Amino acid sequence: MTGAITFENLHAFYGQSEILHGVNMQVEAGSVACLLGLNGMGKTTTLRAAMGLVDRTEGRILLDGKELGGPTFRRSQMGITLVPEDRKVFANLSVRENLEVARAMAPRDAAFDIAAAVEIFPRLGERMEQKAGTLSGGEQQMLVVARAMLVNPRYMMLDEPTEGLAPTYVEAIRQSIEVARGRGIGIILVEQSLPLALAVGDHFHIMENGQIVRSFTRAEALAEPAAIERLLTVS
Repeated sequence: MTGAITFENLHAFYGQSEILHGVNMQVEAGSVACLLGLNGMGKTTTLRAAMGLVDRTEGRILLDGKELGGPTFRRSQMGITLVPEDRKVFANLSVRENLEVARAMAPRDAAFDIAAAVEIFPRLGERMEQKAGTLSGGEQQMLVVARAMLVNPRYMMLDEPTEGLAPTYVEAIRQSIEVARGRGIGIILVEQSLPLALAVGDHFHIMENGQIVRSFTRAEALAEPAAIERLLTVS
């Protein structure tokens, strides 16, 4: 699997308010790009813009060289999926039914199936007949990540996937990111936990006021994590 998702001079608007001011970023298939920054700097808007969920955009987003556009479902069909921070599950459906809905959206010959999802998240295997709305917050987060992977996307965007989770659940999310990358999926990770970002990231982009102001390779980030931490601290 080759290719990249590329943001070229992306501007995004909610009504008359411009939130993104020329975002430039490229995420290659099979790599993890961490989008870091303080709250309100445009990280979530960047992900939402890719899915067509903002009022208006300027610039371009390219998916494997083809311009990404149209309604959200069309973008999903092109191979991109978003795991939002609000953990939306089908509350009245069982865990199994939630997974089956996602699996039904994948190509018939897709290799990643429900058994593979349960292998990553054994807790879901223990809850298969339980209504999704009765799961704990950590279990619901595992479910939405598993659903995203079952669609077999080429690129997956995760918005604060470990916020408020206990360490056991954080580790499960970390493992799922590693599995997805190993399957050639490109990942954009918005994450407040710098240790998790450093554990999985290949590239690191710092956002301030709707722009990417600094970027680091993995080698640079691991050599000087304090430099990133300073950029993420309110002065």
